[in-house]
Amino acid sequence: MNRTLSEIEKETEQTKETEETEITPKADEQLKDLILSFEYNVKNSEEEQAFTAFQKKYVYKGNYIKTALFGIVALLFLVSFIRSPKEYLNPVLMFISLSFIFVIWFNTFKIRKSLLQALKVLENDKYIFTLYDDRFSIETIIDESEFDEDEEIPVVQPRVVKFDDTEIHVIENIDMYILILKKDTIYVLPKRCFDENVSKELSDKFRQKLGEEYEQQISVS
Repeated sequence: MNRTLSEIEKETEQTKETEETEITPKADEQLKDLILSFEYNVKNSEEEQAFTAFQKKYVYKGNYIKTALFGIVALLFLVSFIRSPKEYLNPVLMFISLSFIFVIWFNTFKIRKSLLQALKVLENDKYIFTLYDDRFSIETIIDESEFDEDEEIPVVQPRVVKFDDTEIHVIENIDMYILILKKDTIYVLPKRCFDENVSKELSDKFRQKLGEEYEQQISVS
């Protein structure tokens, strides 16, 4: 069926309006509250230092309690053995209690070593940390030279963390900032990758946004 000229003109006008619809860019909104940004990488030795700090804060306390309990139990069995040397079960139970203590600490160190071994392959990876007024983001830099010409380069979205929406604890020591999210995710920002001005900006923002959840472990001589 043939269309009238007016119908064609109307359809053309509607198509033109659709093509001219603009999407407001968000770049200006993102940049207006940007505080700082820097590129960094994390050495395996720095990962070890950070994970050790994490374990000291969230794991060691439980280990100490379990160690004390099993230590007391082992001591009680030792006393019973001294009083009744013929009771062969006491030294066996004492040995089992001491074995539990060994397993507790062995597993703690084994988990750390296994994690560091897995992270060793990422030692040369580079990242971009960007700090905004109400959030920060961590983006992995993709090395395109690692891909063949006909190979598709993956798109990795940056991890965006809002201060008000996420459980965050930050430990600052003389070498780095350790960012702990929800007690199960760790990010490391080595101070060798930025200058003192950036470090001060980070400290001030973390202190302002996190309060008691920002912990500074720098001894003042």
